[in-house]
Amino acid sequence: MVLLPRGNPVKENVNPGKINLPAALEKLQIGKFSGYLRFDFAEETGVIIFENGRLISALFEGSSQRLIAYDAIATIFEISLEGNGRLNVYRLAPSLALSVHALLHGDLLYKGQELKLIDIKSLLGRLKVMAMSGCLRIYTSDRVALIFYRDGSPLGFFHDGSTDIETTADNSLSVARMPGAKVDVLTTKGAGEGMLADLMKSADVTALWNKAQGELARRSRTVEEETLRVRSVREKDRRQNLLAVLTAVSVKHLGKIGGSMVEKEFEKSLSGALDEASLMVFYDRLSKAAKLVAGASKINSMLDEMKKGAKGILEEG
Repeated sequence: MVLLPRGNPVKENVNPGKINLPAALEKLQIGKFSGYLRFDFAEETGVIIFENGRLISALFEGSSQRLIAYDAIATIFEISLEGNGRLNVYRLAPSLALSVHALLHGDLLYKGQELKLIDIKSLLGRLKVMAMSGCLRIYTSDRVALIFYRDGSPLGFFHDGSTDIETTADNSLSVARMPGAKVDVLTTKGAGEGMLADLMKSADVTALWNKAQGELARRSRTVEEETLRVRSVREKDRRQNLLAVLTAVSVKHLGKIGGSMVEKEFEKSLSGALDEASLMVFYDRLSKAAKLVAGASKINSMLDEMKKGAKGILEEG
């Protein structure tokens, strides 16, 4: 799970499967947007970061994989098109967008340490001695705050609702005081403005989108074909079971000639859909044919038994 403060919301709880994502990214590019798009799926998270209209970073993270750049964008597109994701867009200052990029691609030194078990003063002292650049990520189940460091000295704070790095620690400290609060320690490598490639310029995002749409269509066809195949097999089995039941009942009441009559009328009356209407036609035709070899009482008894057996088979469908 990618833990980031929410920033200043632009759009929230949007289904990305209903959006032309390349067109949306192009609008953000033209509008010189700075901030990030967060895609939350069932078990994965995707993040796309803009800085002054440049798409500088993309990350896709799941339980078993971590993708960046074009691979991340392509995977975000593919899963978004399945229609089960949620997209949130948050505005940030350009400098903060760069810091978030550095954070997402940094190294994790400590993870999930409970704050109440940590000597914070000692930890901060070690960061200063190490001259670390990075951040402390303090979080609970629904709140996140970041404390950025450069060369061991604190730069500022980023918490829910911020658009820039702040100098006051009130909100960040409030997260730290919450029950169950944890902390991660991350180191980053600086990437200044202009040093990062614009992924919108170096890759054909629309082509990635079209490929994702094609892959979704291919998977849909495969699922549809498999569904039809299974349905066809099930229908064939049901038809064979019905014929076996009807034949057995007719032989029981009329002898071998009854079995021949059933096979003949089955082919004529039940070659299409198996439903009550077609069965009524079958029973009527069989009844007329059976009058040549049996009386009304025996025929009615046979039909009653057939209807009971056929009912169970039809209900299976």
